[in-house]
Amino acid sequence: MILAGIDEAGYGPLLGPLVVGCCAFELAGDDIDPASDELPCCWKRLKKLVSKNRTKNNRKLHVNDSKIVYQSGLKELERAILALLATRIETCEGIEHLLALVANHAVDDIRKYPWYQPFDGERFPLEQDFLPVRLFANALRAEMDKSACHCDYLGARIVSERKLNELINSTHNKGSALFSTAAIHLDHLLRNYGDKGLVIFCDRQGGRAHYGSLLRLMFEDWHLEIVHEEESRAEYRLLKDGNVVRVLFCEKAETQCLPVAVASMLSKYLREALMTRFNAFWRRHLPALEPTAGYHTDGVRFLGDINDKRQELGIPDELLIRSR
Repeated sequence: MILAGIDEAGYGPLLGPLVVGCCAFELAGDDIDPASDELPCCWKRLKKLVSKNRTKNNRKLHVNDSKIVYQSGLKELERAILALLATRIETCEGIEHLLALVANHAVDDIRKYPWYQPFDGERFPLEQDFLPVRLFANALRAEMDKSACHCDYLGARIVSERKLNELINSTHNKGSALFSTAAIHLDHLLRNYGDKGLVIFCDRQGGRAHYGSLLRLMFEDWHLEIVHEEESRAEYRLLKDGNVVRVLFCEKAETQCLPVAVASMLSKYLREALMTRFNAFWRRHLPALEPTAGYHTDGVRFLGDINDKRQELGIPDELLIRSR
């Protein structure tokens, strides 16, 4: 079966991109039943090298909700994402290469933003050394083979400031803009894994509780069954050509399903990598400027600090500031 997860980072900020990540694990074994309420746990299968909790000796990857992992800084989050990626590819040579691997659709768009370009002294990985990550990935790949639990897909949709403003203007709703972005991942999963016992976990999308009408509208070639819709959890079945796909939306999905946690961490990592460039760009112009993570209160402060320079550079609001 394929157990997939979708989650975002950057839904709330005033500045910087929205990133919606997706991760899919392939699982095999006699106990696999995609229809069962008790789905296989990737944390248990990979427990020798992956943990929900931080380990003091770093012998395991810390994989959980990105907010939890990021509490100790970017280093642990980066280690986990690059190690998982390295189980699938030989090397990753920089942020551009990383974007090409997991978010190729965004490469050309990102080039249009002066604050997302490489800067003098930029390093990659941002806080890790790649060789130890590569060595750990070799052990992780062997453990994945042993436990029949492989990371089969890592991808992200990066929605830049102008693109997000355009999307919000066209949908007239920020939550709808988020769901339409997540739906691109849903479509990819259905097209590539729809006949492989696919189960998709999604974190709640912008506080929405009901998704049946949206799924029916976006995936007309699949028959939709509503299993149940509650405030904290909604489940659906998509059926076509004898194939059944389960789609679940629930609160705190990142702590219940490892692929959702990875999607959350990938989203956070990509956003942080781009915000590192964002802050470096503005500090080249204003060396004493305090950096920002882009969230609303500090984002307003930051915009005030850069206002004169922004006017001097002729940067329009819609390129820099998110409308909602």
